[in-house]
Amino acid sequence: MKAALTGGAGRQSLGTILDLIEDREVDKILLIDTNEEALKLRKQKVNSSKVDTQVVDITDVNKLSAALSGYDVVLNGSSHIFNMNVMDACLESKTNYTDFGGLFHWAREQLKRHEDFKKAGITGIVGSGSAPGIVNVFAKYGADRLDTVETVLILDAIVNPSASGYGFVPPYALNTIIEEFTANNFEFVNGEFVELPPFSGKMTVDFPEPYGKLNLYNMIHSEVATMPISFKDKGIQNVAFKLALPALFEERLRFLIENGMGSTEKINVKGVEVSPRDFILEMFETKPGQGAATTPNDFKLLRVIVTGTKNGKKTSYEIETDLHHHPWGLSNGHFSVGFPGAITMKMLGKGIVKEKGFFSGESVADTDYYFNELKKRDIIVYSKVVEEL
Repeated sequence: MKAALTGGAGRQSLGTILDLIEDREVDKILLIDTNEEALKLRKQKVNSSKVDTQVVDITDVNKLSAALSGYDVVLNGSSHIFNMNVMDACLESKTNYTDFGGLFHWAREQLKRHEDFKKAGITGIVGSGSAPGIVNVFAKYGADRLDTVETVLILDAIVNPSASGYGFVPPYALNTIIEEFTANNFEFVNGEFVELPPFSGKMTVDFPEPYGKLNLYNMIHSEVATMPISFKDKGIQNVAFKLALPALFEERLRFLIENGMGSTEKINVKGVEVSPRDFILEMFETKPGQGAATTPNDFKLLRVIVTGTKNGKKTSYEIETDLHHHPWGLSNGHFSVGFPGAITMKMLGKGIVKEKGFFSGESVADTDYYFNELKKRDIIVYSKVVEEL
């Protein structure tokens, strides 16, 4: 199997790369990025003869398709705003495709390419990190065991006991977090999409320690866009995605955003035009602030509750995993996004997913294969069934 990653020098891609390197069935890994120096450092860090690098502007579809020619699968590890560019290149090079997510609007546009991918004889899957990604497979596991599906509720809780002082450590890609904090979100309610303002849909859950009682809020996410389509034949009526971030991080980010630092409108700073968002991304993403623990200690809990009927009785499946994993010295935030991306790449590159076209994970993922891959990294999935008497 030959695998490629666009945004191959990025943080989220590292877990994907390291997992692919350890898979004996993966022969070659191509890392594509615009930053030649970052690619050089990445290649040195992973130190594997399987890895090649190439500098390509992924908005140049012709050059990107040429680079992808002969590769079985590519994952877009750069921003979701480039998902469509990479997909266009895949249609030319006949390369299977996945990414770390398309939030809401991008995912809906991506799904419109189903017939294009089908005609090209390739498969694409939107959203293959943890959420979207792991949670989509959880939803499929529950839905497959029900006759009808009424509601899917996705809860994503993140805590970081090691955070201290005035450090500002994003649990995953900061630009994505800012979009989640500033954009209107959507719920699927009674069979219709409902647009809601940021921080709507507050839900307080008393999770097991070390999470404790957390407030979760609706965030703009692709699961809300894809699951009404995937589970339409089972009568889906409601889908919601709710997120709780580490309290200190959330407080500090909300302060920055509410004071204009999330804006993409450029301002003049001593003769230089710069957007506030670009500034904080440079400060805290490219050059992380001090204060993070040397050894990562962040946690993530993913819980998906699928409710419907089985044999005429109201039944719920609650599927959950508690992630406190730091392979390769990565934070859990970066591991739990990057590593699942490798699972989806292998499902596509090894032909485990047979369907051709463009899908979301809950439509075509092989749950047995997926859970076995999670288990290899000591990630255990728990399932609880509640049947109404």
